Amino acid sequence: MSFSYYRCDWIHPESEEPVIVYYEVDITGDVPRLIDVFADGRRQCMSVVDFTTVGREMLGITSLVEGSFYDGVAGLMDGIFFEEGQDRISMTQIAADRFETEWQAYRLPGSGRLH
Repeated sequence: MSFSYYRCDWIHPESEEPVIVYYEVDITGDVPRLIDVFADGRRQCMSVVDFTTVGREMLGITSLVEGSFYDGVAGLMDGIFFEEGQDRISMTQIAADRFETEWQAYRLPGSGRLH
């Protein structure tokens, strides 16, 4: 399966929301893996596999976002900030190896646990 990779920079008033999100996206718009980066440096790596191993009620999950990723980011121009209120959002396509470097650096080795 072919994947595309994106980095979303999100500037917003201080909160518990991430400031950077890395997405792995398949051709249908499903997101099987993502990385949330918070202002304090914390990271949370999530994978569809993490949720399907948790319990039977999650077996049908195929994406970490609701709906198609591509529909959700329609109108966000590559690298240009979109402003809404105090929030500024920018979406940039990145190389697969950049995503993998981020994923491997912060994923707990040998476990399905989230950071």
